[in-house]
Amino acid sequence: MKKILLIVVLASISLMAADGAKLYKQRCALCHGDKALKSPLKGVPILAGRDVTELALTIRAYRDQDERIGTYTMHKSSQVMKDSTSSLSRDKIVAIAKYISELK
Repeated sequence: MKKILLIVVLASISLMAADGAKLYKQRCALCHGDKALKSPLKGVPILAGRDVTELALTIRAYRDQDERIGTYTMHKSSQVMKDSTSSLSRDKIVAIAKYISELK
């Protein structure tokens, strides 16, 4: 039973990593580059290798921004980022953040 559970956990981690790569390529690579080493605007730091929690919180903040008041106070509002992230679930955000954090 323990072996089966371990296999299921490892398989789900592999699928999440594959999902993160696929989602990144679909939603992020155009502006941030294939390996997250491109800055889309002057002053915006590259994403590759950044902390997974920080990345996930930032993506969520862009997804949840409100047109009336902008996004969370730690970010500027961005319609491009909102459009790119609006339909992402928590699991998809984590998968993308994990993928980006492992890029160098």
